[in-house]
Amino acid sequence: MGRGADCWLTLNDDQISRQHARFHVTSEGVVLEDLDSRNGTFVNDRQVRGSVDLSDGDAIRMGKERMRLNVEKSLTEDTVDQLRRTIGPSEQSQFPSLIGQLIEKSLSMGKVKEAERYALALTNQLAGTRGSMAVDNPTAVSGIRCLTTLAEKSAKGEWVDRLFKIHVANRWIMQDEVLEQLRGALDRIPRIPGSGLGEYERLLRQLSREGQEVSPRLMAAIGELADTYA
Repeated sequence: MGRGADCWLTLNDDQISRQHARFHVTSEGVVLEDLDSRNGTFVNDRQVRGSVDLSDGDAIRMGKERMRLNVEKSLTEDTVDQLRRTIGPSEQSQFPSLIGQLIEKSLSMGKVKEAERYALALTNQLAGTRGSMAVDNPTAVSGIRCLTTLAEKSAKGEWVDRLFKIHVANRWIMQDEVLEQLRGALDRIPRIPGSGLGEYERLLRQLSREGQEVSPRLMAAIGELADTYA
């Protein structure tokens, strides 16, 4: 966690270091490690020196951000197995899945700004998989749904741009249901900033030349979006 865009969870707080602290989550428990942050990390008002074991209900403070650890005690075997799956070298899958849940919960409560903060971490993770995850992977499906919903709720084209860039990074062919949801979101968005849409249009042409099946319907739809919104 930290202020940097490359963190799992990005916190917009000038009192927080770019890489402030790290949570180590295992079957044995949760350990919080301070990453030599400028203003320190505190657990129950005591500054963390190195690492500290956390307990359910512990109060954590980084800069102006305050949070409390909530240990889920009713995980099913399927959930535990899912948490152990990996989506990239040495990276556990629980963060994209859990951040996706936080985005959905924040949006359901009308907290769009909070959802956007979580979405930054989610987009960084999904863009970093670089082809190691299929577009129909449950984590990918959940992440894409969260971003399209966020684009619709916030009426900000930047989330659509990020969505296209994630598809480019992973060389994903957009699924029909995503395209339809995206069109619905664009009813409230006047334009799409950034280069993601153009990059994706070029990627589809390249994939087609390489022999991958790209439906003419998708090619035409992306071309239409490029003409209208880019």
